Amino acid sequence: MKIGLKPLLSLVLLVSILVPAGVAVAVGVSATAGQNRKIITAEIEALSYAQAVGLDVIVDECVTSLQSLAQFEEIKLAATGNYSEVKDEVTRLFESVTTVSPHLLNIIVSNAEGHVFIDSFGGFGYMFDEYLEADALNRNETAMSDINLDDNTFSIYTAISEEEIVHGYVCMIFSAEIFKNYLRTRGLFEDEEGGTFFVTDRKGTALWLYDNPVTRISQFTSPVLAEIVNNTITIRRDVDSGRLTNSTYIGAYGTINGNKNSVVNGWYWYGAYPAASITAVPLIVGMAVVVIAGMCAISIVFAFSIVRRVTSPPHDVIEKMRRINEGDMSERLVVKGTDEYAYISDSFNDMLDEVLISGEMHMTISQLSDNMLFEWDFKKGVLFVSDNFKEMFEIETEQATLMNGRFIEAIMDKEDAERYKVDINKLFRNKGSMNGEYQVTTKFGSMIWISVRSHCVLDRSDELTRIVGVVTNINSEKLLSLQLSERASYDFLSGLYNRQTFMRELQAEITRTATSRVGVIFIDVDDFKFINDTYGHDTGDEIIKRVADIIKEKLGSAGFAGRFGGDEFVMCVTDEKTLDEIGELATGVLQLFDKGYEAVKYNVTLKIKASLGIAIAPEHGRDNESLLAAADEAMYFVKKNGKCNYHIYNPEDSVLTELMHSI
Repeated sequence: MKIGLKPLLSLVLLVSILVPAGVAVAVGVSATAGQNRKIITAEIEALSYAQAVGLDVIVDECVTSLQSLAQFEEIKLAATGNYSEVKDEVTRLFESVTTVSPHLLNIIVSNAEGHVFIDSFGGFGYMFDEYLEADALNRNETAMSDINLDDNTFSIYTAISEEEIVHGYVCMIFSAEIFKNYLRTRGLFEDEEGGTFFVTDRKGTALWLYDNPVTRISQFTSPVLAEIVNNTITIRRDVDSGRLTNSTYIGAYGTINGNKNSVVNGWYWYGAYPAASITAVPLIVGMAVVVIAGMCAISIVFAFSIVRRVTSPPHDVIEKMRRINEGDMSERLVVKGTDEYAYISDSFNDMLDEVLISGEMHMTISQLSDNMLFEWDFKKGVLFVSDNFKEMFEIETEQATLMNGRFIEAIMDKEDAERYKVDINKLFRNKGSMNGEYQVTTKFGSMIWISVRSHCVLDRSDELTRIVGVVTNINSEKLLSLQLSERASYDFLSGLYNRQTFMRELQAEITRTATSRVGVIFIDVDDFKFINDTYGHDTGDEIIKRVADIIKEKLGSAGFAGRFGGDEFVMCVTDEKTLDEIGELATGVLQLFDKGYEAVKYNVTLKIKASLGIAIAPEHGRDNESLLAAADEAMYFVKKNGKCNYHIYNPEDSVLTELMHSI
């Protein structure tokens, strides 16, 4: 008597349930062996986080003292060079602060250029060691230095500022002993197994590593611990608190930067415990694992013999399916008997007939559509394209795939090809849809814009099986869009950027060159209204064009320019060499203006006069609005002092401390 399919599958399912159940029991038993490790790990992590919070409190107290000191008017006066007037008050402030913290060794006040005006010992005239790092800070930021190995000290420093003006810097120098008592109280770490809690600066120099006051990373007795510290300070500069999961150490690590994350370039803390010190797996647990494993092996052998009996009947079905998958669509499954396999074979034959009909419909639609279709079959590794695609583009589709560079990216320029690769990689990764626009070369040699839309087809396991796509010729629409976009960016009369475009490009240039300089020259044509009223608007328009031509000629490739409307123009200077000679550039512009414009209609040469204001980022502004405002103010300074000149912005223009230039 033959056993039916359903009883056989029921038996296999029963075995499949019993075997995982046995494995689950084995895992549960073995998990008890790791309980000791989990308990110790949790205790080490909790202790490490608690220690780190305490360290943050210490750092935060130091930062609070420093920031409070920087707010005193006496300190601000000392930083601006008037320290002789407030020397006694500053000395008393220093004494009151150092009395509170015995580990505070020195307080330094310097000017904005890093020259020390006064310190706790009355010293002055030397350079502030951390000046370069302090100068790179934002106005309200505070930073910690690395450990000074000569005297085991470190510094915390911040800017002395008022509104947007940095008067100087104040720095507190602390002894590393400030952390000694706290770091040496370690709780669980105080054992003979080698557990430790310590901190390092950004170079990896450690405090109180295995009771050593200071240890350089090159002197670590544990290479693995040195590697952990090195990876933290070089690869993960902004360290979120996390676990140590190294096979040698367990524990946690994170950053020290004050309770309110108020310190730039903070230090790092580590709580590490040797994994080898944790109790090994008990013998009874090992015996239980061996017994359960033997039972599982027996179950697997039994299940294998039953599954083999179940899989024998459909062997012929699988062979037929393989031939169909290879392309022989005339093959059909043979229907035998009346059991479940017969029903499956009959249903599969019907489904195959439907697939053939759908394929023919797909081919017909692709031939009737103006859109160009393509399809990539992952299983077969075959790329299909519609006939109109082949008529438009010269691509060897037999050798092309979506990823080997021989599909449509082969007929793109380098920039579009790179963008296409990014888009197609994102499509593969997200298994969703893609929509992009690219410029390609047709087989006739012309460049056109196309739209590529692709979609991923997934199977029931969410595995990618096909990518289908549509290529559409959008050349006319794209060219019209680009033309309208270009017109919207330029001033019609002068051919220069309009105000909106110039401001956007200026901000982009300031952001891109955050550590470099950017210059702005604000130009206002003097007495332009008189020219308009006397000689008419047509002549005025010609003057505007002449001014724009001179600006383009003198600026060249050293930057870009724009017209703000009326008689106002702006130049952005990005070339470093030209910035060094920006006065000569302004003089050259004024000289060409002075040659004038020959108004043939009135038989007169009109002199062009202008007032020029110059501002340079970052010293005169760190964004487009503030930089332009500084240049505008410098231009009005010229207006008020005789016109037809240029002036570089100076905040103290009201007292006339800046020398006026003239041509």
